[in-house]
Amino acid sequence: MTNEFTCVIVDDSYLDRVSAEIEIKNQECFRLVGSFDNATEAAESIRSCQPDILFLDVDMPDISGLELFKSINTYNPLCVIISSYPEYALQSFELKVFDYILKPLTTERFKSTVDRLCDFIAIREKAQAYTSLVENEKVIFKEGHNVIYLNISDILYLEAFGDYTKVVTQKKNYLTLATLGGFLEELPADKFARIHRSYAVAKDQIRQIFHTSIAIGEANLPIGKTYRSVLAQIRN
Repeated sequence: MTNEFTCVIVDDSYLDRVSAEIEIKNQECFRLVGSFDNATEAAESIRSCQPDILFLDVDMPDISGLELFKSINTYNPLCVIISSYPEYALQSFELKVFDYILKPLTTERFKSTVDRLCDFIAIREKAQAYTSLVENEKVIFKEGHNVIYLNISDILYLEAFGDYTKVVTQKKNYLTLATLGGFLEELPADKFARIHRSYAVAKDQIRQIFHTSIAIGEANLPIGKTYRSVLAQIRN
């Protein structure tokens, strides 16, 4: 990607903060514009420079990372939580946090988040966000002045991106302004299955089912613990 996205880190742990700084500086499309050990100081910088992406710890003195994120009301940055505590994950996603990384931060896990961030930002910039379904098993996408008709049978899987849903096919990906749950409600219920808070799959496109993942197209998608009960339905 040629675009450069600005980032801020907020973490009261020096070692964890340095670890995140190193990972960000290794990404050509990211530019670190601030690194802070407390949310109060960070808030002033965020208000003035409005970075594209926030990398926040949760458990910090005085103001938590989630409280800091909730307090931002002048613009809508993407937020990634990097925390030692998995119990904050549900609250984070309710606040529409983009991703939740458990410490210790690894290069592989960070790269996965970076890829998703860049993918989302790129596709969001060109999305026109109008989608409707018609009765003859097609999805209609408005892309600029063009109208695209996609056969529902061509969909491999769906991926949640906050208020958007990415529709993945063999040839091209599309983005619609609809939550994953909302978009699924418009699709034939017998043809798709939710396997994770971030993914739903077309049942007839599944190549193989493993204990914790599903192979579909060229992707290997995770199965969330709370969705494992759907495996029996898919196999049937």
